[in-house]
Amino acid sequence: MKSDLITGLVGSGVAGWYLMAASQVKIFGGAATAGVNAQTIPKLWGTCLLILSLMLIFRAIYKYKQGEKGRSAREIIEGIRNKREVAYTFGLLILYAILMKPVGFIITSMVYVYLQIWVLAPVTARNKRMHCIAAGLAVFFSISLYFVFTKYLMVMLPAGILR
Repeated sequence: MKSDLITGLVGSGVAGWYLMAASQVKIFGGAATAGVNAQTIPKLWGTCLLILSLMLIFRAIYKYKQGEKGRSAREIIEGIRNKREVAYTFGLLILYAILMKPVGFIITSMVYVYLQIWVLAPVTARNKRMHCIAAGLAVFFSISLYFVFTKYLMVMLPAGILR
C-alpha cells in the first residue's frame, strides 16, 4: 500500500515535469496546423504516465480504506533487492540522459548499451565471452543508429567530445 502511494506520487511528479517539458518542444514548419506535431507523442506518453500514476494513488487509498495491512519497510527493501535490475536500469537511463549532450550520442550510447546488457545478463552468464559480445553490440548499434538518424532521418544528435 505504501509503495503504491509513493510510486504513484513520484510518478505523478515525473509526469507533470515531463508534460511541462513536452509543451516546450519546438514545432517546425506546417506541422502545427495538421493536428499532429512534435509535441503530440511526448504529450501522449506523459498523459499515460500521469494516468497510471493516479491509478496507483487511488489503489493505495482504496487499500487503506479497506484496511489492508501494508508491507513493512523490511519487506519493501527486500523487494527492491530482488528487483535491483529495475533500479540499475533507471539509474543508467538517468546517467544516459545527463551525459548525452556533454559526452555525445555515440560514446554515451556505447557505454549505456554495454552496461545495460551487463545488468540484464544473468550472473552466471557474465564471462569474458559475454563482455566481448556486449561490447560488439554496443559499438555496432551506437554507430549504426547515429548514422541512420543523422544521414537518413536528418535528426541531429549530440556529437559531444567527438566534434
